[in-house]
Amino acid sequence: MTPYRPLLGSLLVASALAAPSAFAAGPCNAACEALVRDGHVLSAQGKPGQAYDKYMAAAQAAPQDSQPLALAAGLMYTQSLTAAPESADKWRSGARDLATRALGLSPEDPVALEVLRGLDDGPSPPLHAPAPEAAQRAGQAEVLFAQRRYAEALTLYEEAMRADPLYSSAWVFAGDCYYLQKDWVRAEAMFRRAGEIEPHNGQAWRFLADALANQGKHMAAQAALETGIGADPSQRPNWSKLAALRAADGLPLKRLALRRGGRVAPAADGKYKVVLDDWVLKTPETPDTAMRLSLALAEANGRTAAAGRAIDAYAVELAAWRTALKVAEELKANTGKAPSDPALLQMQALARDGQLEPAILILLFRQSYRPALASWMAVHPGGVKAFIDRYGLQP
Repeated sequence: MTPYRPLLGSLLVASALAAPSAFAAGPCNAACEALVRDGHVLSAQGKPGQAYDKYMAAAQAAPQDSQPLALAAGLMYTQSLTAAPESADKWRSGARDLATRALGLSPEDPVALEVLRGLDDGPSPPLHAPAPEAAQRAGQAEVLFAQRRYAEALTLYEEAMRADPLYSSAWVFAGDCYYLQKDWVRAEAMFRRAGEIEPHNGQAWRFLADALANQGKHMAAQAALETGIGADPSQRPNWSKLAALRAADGLPLKRLALRRGGRVAPAADGKYKVVLDDWVLKTPETPDTAMRLSLALAEANGRTAAAGRAIDAYAVELAAWRTALKVAEELKANTGKAPSDPALLQMQALARDGQLEPAILILLFRQSYRPALASWMAVHPGGVKAFIDRYGLQP
């Protein structure tokens, strides 16, 4: 049996059980908790359809709680990853709808955020594929974990770790068992080791931050999250946790909250086309819409120009932003009008500071930018923390 949690970077079950409950918009009452727990067990047993029914029943039992809807969205998203092409879009559409509804209840719901990120950017880079014996032990442990039989689950996770020492998720899962028994020190050790084994395991750094925070080690918790963000800036739950810790220290992070207003998609003729959002189509022509249109058109042209060759997505994005920024400058010079959208203004300010490249890599990251991020971090060690400290921004 394939362990359920790795399918979404351990978010769907572990974030609901092991992470602080501050993300929930309202209390998950006793009936809701029982149904969610049943859903976790069914998920771990490889019964996603039955698990989905339990999560939706939990949503009815606690209509103001985001967690059940987010978990149901996660199930639909994971189904879309293996569904036949003719049905994958249906699963993806359903996942997007449920995740959006969950975020309407709690804008920081970590599972819903990860679902939307996955839908827009694809799955995060795969972690180490465990040896069959390790996967089998972890799958058996998942059932026990979902039943809250943590000591028994821990024994099987440890067997999985011995069967495949490179299986970082097994160390995360073992840490979960300690965490839920409030053994923060042992949980910390497990999560830290998982991050050492696979530095791009964002779950390891996020849970390490939880274990550290519960010991009052707030600066160390922030450092763990910054490491996780450097490994994968698209992991919004890491940003949310970092923002909460910094806010407690009087150093809040402001959201960039960029709305592109459209996306670039392949056209039937092999070129790329711009698909604008409805709200943009209904918006009068302003410097904001001109900048958004020029950004999308430049991206489409860049992708079309690379037809037949591997697309350097980051180079296309960087060139598109330079074009859009130039259009905005020329429009202001000719008409005196400038963009008013705070996110567009922020991107202009970052570009003036010579920070357009890290702004894209850190705040607008997509998985296809990973080689560029690695190159930038090699030249700028500690650059992610320095950027965050300097500008106080999050995606």
